[in-house]
Amino acid sequence: MTPAIIIDTTSTDSTGPINAPAESPWPPHTRRLQVDDLTIDLWYRQLASPGQTVELPQRVFDLLQLFLAQPHTLHTRAALLERVWPGVVVEDANLSQSIWMLRKALGEPRRHWVRTLAKSGYVFEPPAPILPLAVDDMGAAGIPGGASTGIADEPARDAAGLDTEQADAANVGVDAQAEAGVDVPECPAIDPAAASAATPSATALRSRPDRASGQRRGLLIVAMALSALALGIASLFFAAKPPTSPPAPASPIAVAMIDVGNHNNDEARWPATLLRAWLGWKLDALPEVVVLTEAHLAADTAALSPNIVLLSSGQVTNAPDQRFVRARFDGVDGSRQIELRGSTAQVPQLVDELSRQVLAELVPARRDELWPALSVDAGSARDYALAYEAYSQRDMSASATGLASVLAQAPRFGLAHLQLAMSLARLGQANPALAHMQHARELLSPLSADVAWVMDAMQLSIDPQRRAETATAFSDLAAQYPQNLSYRLEQSRYQLRAGDPEAALATLSRADWETQPTGVRIQWLVLLAEIEMARINPDAVRLHATEAERLAHAAGQGWEHERATALLLKAQSDAYQWGELADRSQFDEAARLFTEAGADIDALHAKVTAELSLPPSGPSAQLDSLLAQTRAGGYRSMEIQLLRRVAFQHYNAGDLVEYRKRLEQALACATHAGDAVAQLSLDVSLLNEDLLAGRFSSAEERIRRIRKGHLKGDLATWLDQFEAFTLNINGDYAGALQALDQTAQRLAREGRAPLPAVTTARLACVRADSLLAQGKLPQARQQLADCADTTQPFVRDQAEGLGTAIDLLAGDTASAVPRLRARNALIQAMPDAPDRWMVALQNGYQLARAGQLDDAERLYSTTRASLQKSGYDWLLADAEIGLAEVATARGQWPQARRLADSARRHLPDDGIWLQSQRLGQIATLAALADGQRDRAHSLFTATHARAHALGDVVAQMELHSLMAAAGFPDDPLLADCDANARAAQIAATGMRGATVDWLARALPQGNGRQTMAAVASDRRGATE
Repeated sequence: MTPAIIIDTTSTDSTGPINAPAESPWPPHTRRLQVDDLTIDLWYRQLASPGQTVELPQRVFDLLQLFLAQPHTLHTRAALLERVWPGVVVEDANLSQSIWMLRKALGEPRRHWVRTLAKSGYVFEPPAPILPLAVDDMGAAGIPGGASTGIADEPARDAAGLDTEQADAANVGVDAQAEAGVDVPECPAIDPAAASAATPSATALRSRPDRASGQRRGLLIVAMALSALALGIASLFFAAKPPTSPPAPASPIAVAMIDVGNHNNDEARWPATLLRAWLGWKLDALPEVVVLTEAHLAADTAALSPNIVLLSSGQVTNAPDQRFVRARFDGVDGSRQIELRGSTAQVPQLVDELSRQVLAELVPARRDELWPALSVDAGSARDYALAYEAYSQRDMSASATGLASVLAQAPRFGLAHLQLAMSLARLGQANPALAHMQHARELLSPLSADVAWVMDAMQLSIDPQRRAETATAFSDLAAQYPQNLSYRLEQSRYQLRAGDPEAALATLSRADWETQPTGVRIQWLVLLAEIEMARINPDAVRLHATEAERLAHAAGQGWEHERATALLLKAQSDAYQWGELADRSQFDEAARLFTEAGADIDALHAKVTAELSLPPSGPSAQLDSLLAQTRAGGYRSMEIQLLRRVAFQHYNAGDLVEYRKRLEQALACATHAGDAVAQLSLDVSLLNEDLLAGRFSSAEERIRRIRKGHLKGDLATWLDQFEAFTLNINGDYAGALQALDQTAQRLAREGRAPLPAVTTARLACVRADSLLAQGKLPQARQQLADCADTTQPFVRDQAEGLGTAIDLLAGDTASAVPRLRARNALIQAMPDAPDRWMVALQNGYQLARAGQLDDAERLYSTTRASLQKSGYDWLLADAEIGLAEVATARGQWPQARRLADSARRHLPDDGIWLQSQRLGQIATLAALADGQRDRAHSLFTATHARAHALGDVVAQMELHSLMAAAGFPDDPLLADCDANARAAQIAATGMRGATVDWLARALPQGNGRQTMAAVASDRRGATE
């Protein structure tokens, strides 16, 4: 049996009053009320104001009558549901939708009359008394049938004479029969016996001319789709130039589809779900259309003016073998309802045809658009509806499983291939996602050029290797369709995913987001917070996430996921900045909201993220559960992130075996997933390993390789810092300063936002080290001021160490020693892990130079013991050099030689200037102690020449102080460093503390140890 078409465009009005609430304060039989400049017609459910008359659906009007009867009173949501839908089980969204429609009908000047009290209900607050109008006062306002811009111009009684309750069944507030999925006839019915002969075939239906329809009224810019999936899903066939397309409207056409069927009856509602998915895909693929959710409608009551399409389906009354699929919406000629009927087997055909007709009404310019056929049988479509619900609720694992099962039955169902590709991409399973996307592109054909262009961008986005190309695709779409801000958001999102947060930030600066509806601003603020998180800008993360959470909270139901995401970002930022002092309840609240939104794996992820921000406290059942779920569900991206975080939790705890194991697992997952950005990020972590282990050749090669990947964001500044470190330890201080400025200079050239304050502070600390080595003490002090200007604990600790170094070089030992002892106490409280070891080595170095040899020895010894099995040979060598220096200062020459020899065995063959010059000083003094003056002289001159060649002023000055102790000042090779030159250097740099007097104090008299006065006396005697 071919489907019958029932199209209802009736605009006939019935007469007679609607029953008012029993407690109505106005007289019986009152027909009209006056409130300020608004006239309410109680008989015709109309609101008349200057310039327009609006007719309300029955349930919306019932809601208004309650408000009119009890103004300035709090009406709880529960009470309103009970009174407007008595005896009917309805969802809370019905009330939100009715409130939205009432505010729209009241008009912008009066929408504030209905005030929302968060988590309580509503108060009706008209600015004037509610007055009944006498018949003589009605005037022209009492004539029905005037100009109407009704939300849903549904008559109280239709042409077939159906009663009000039957007509009301199709309104937003559905009655019990409609909730049960049973058809309540609202239009002249076609005799089922004659339907087959009277109805054209499905093929004829598709070619049937659509009813003429004028242009819709202009719409305001509205929010993009809520689902993160709809935020760009992709194509390998991206067109470089925009194809020819219909002229875009000044503002996007906003459409909200709402299923008003029985949500507890899957058998009744699956055709409506299929329609919502199929029509939704078509609408979402049109550049000039933005698809909204009920959450957007609840949040944006003031700004939005969308086309609301009410979808329902069920069994036809008195014809159990027949089903109906219905769409109801506002048309240019008034309220429209299109209903198709047919057998269960014909439901996919009904849905396909109904989607064509509704789309032609909503977007008249697309009336003759090319679309593929809906290729799925009824049985598979029923299963698909369940999978689609999981998909629309962002349960990617469940949707992937369900969609795969559907495709096993219906392999030519293109939309299922598309959504499975999107689900798999979200799970990080790129290769199967690409395969299903390719099937989708082949099956979802034909398409118009601009729709294919959107699909191209979607297809690109699922390939982790082509995120930058995806961003370019959305950039071109945004340029072609500037009124559709979702493309600009997607461009920014994929720039972020491509590892370029600065470009993502710049993209968002191209629109005036503050003037957009709430839904858009929530998405914008969450994305801003994510971008600033990637830039390591905790203050900005906190600012944007806090505002996003506030807006999402005020928006109410449907925004729990966005609110949870904002809270989680804020919690992570606070934990990063303040450690254990941060408010950890934010993690718990984020997890609760994720659970409320049905995102159980996200809830568990929030709990595990809270765990990972603290030192490990033994095996974690939650972590093991989440890792198991990510693997079982195929959440590759989440698994990579988790493994990396787990790795660094173990790193911070000193469990290096587990750290390296997890890091290797993360890299293997990233490689398998083809995630180039994750691989680069992990490569930077491995670079840190190279440096700590002293594999400097490997580190330099890795830096070159990472540079070719065009690393961006905060990781780029870490790469700059690591590169500067490799140059610093080899004495290339000018090169190190240039390396530190690479990212900042690139951002300036590209017109990007400058580096965040915390990053600028961190780099200032490193920059000061290079400046000190060059003898530029004033410039180093300025960098110290920048370094200390942060709330980030680890950067402030760097600033403390830098300040102590400056005190020592300036000769202010009295100020340095208390700072060193205070820092020593803090070190003892740190976990026995790499961060502690590096701080301890720095403090030991400074304690020794301040003459605190016992404290330095204890610090070096405990650190050396921890490093023995760490695999960090370079750090181990540094600890042994420090102990050798302490032994040298004490005159323990055999021990000094033994420790120095052990340190050399742990260093690279080609040597590192930072360590080799310290070892050279130890060897020179040991040779002098043994009376090997020629050997000492040879070692000294070699180190001295290298210090001058590199421009290491601190090393030069330390060696100059050794000249007096060793008795080398008469050497003609050192003529440029005579006493006058040395004095001038001290005066120019202000570095009176740059000496090795502390190291040479045990050098025996007669073995070369002389005072500067004795050396000067000898020189005068020789001259005479």
